Formats: sequence, C-alpha cells, structure tokens
Amino acid sequence: MTVALRVDRRTAPSGVRLLALDGEADFDTAGVLAGALHRALTDEPVPLVLVVDCSRLEFCSSAGLNELLRARKAALDGATAFRLAGPSAQLARLLALTGTDAVFRMAPPPARPDRPSPAAPTAGPVTG
Repeated sequence: MTVALRVDRRTAPSGVRLLALDGEADFDTAGVLAGALHRALTDEPVPLVLVVDCSRLEFCSSAGLNELLRARKAALDGATAFRLAGPSAQLARLLALTGTDAVFRMAPPPARPDRPSPAAPTAGPVTG
C-alpha cells in the first residue's frame, strides 16, 4: 500500500503563507513536496513568512528533510522567513538526530477545527 503526501494551502494572516502536510514525505513523494514548497515561496504575492504545518505528517525520511532544508535555504535567499509547525515525534527525532533542529525555527501549530486557535505566527525580521 502506498501512502501519498497531500499538501494544502491554508488560510493565514497577511504576509504569512501556510502549507499543511498530510501523509509521508519520502523518496517517492519528495518531488510533490519540492514543487509545493517552490510554489509557496514564489507565487505572488511572495510571503514574508512560510509556515509548514507538519502536525499531520506521518513520516519524514531523509529525502523529505532534504526538501525542507532546500526550501528553507531558498526562503532565506529570498528574504522569506521559514518556519516548521507541529512536528510529529518522528520528525522531531529526525531533526534532533541530524542536528537540523538547530537550523529550523518553529511556529505554533496552526488552528484546526478540533483544537483551540494558537497565537498566529508573526512576520518579524528574517533570520535563520
């Protein structure tokens, strides 16, 4: 059985673009993830902040992590802040094992109908 990756754009405050990942980010779905991240960073109007909601990401392999790292670099090169939100235990462990937890900045998990609304991410100065 193949598990796909679904990437949805969600409503976000002005200047913020929110992508929600659902499924698995691995070798088979890395192209889907790369394309969605590229469009999120380049579609007009270009966001001040890109938040990638990983709360429904069931699995992330090194291929998925590589796409997140590439997107982070592209975001910073284009003066867009890049944030991960709600990483699963598996993704948090992958980030810790690879040392990339020190590279990614985190945002509060976005509101979903089944949980209360957190504070919205802000579009502060663009750093790491």
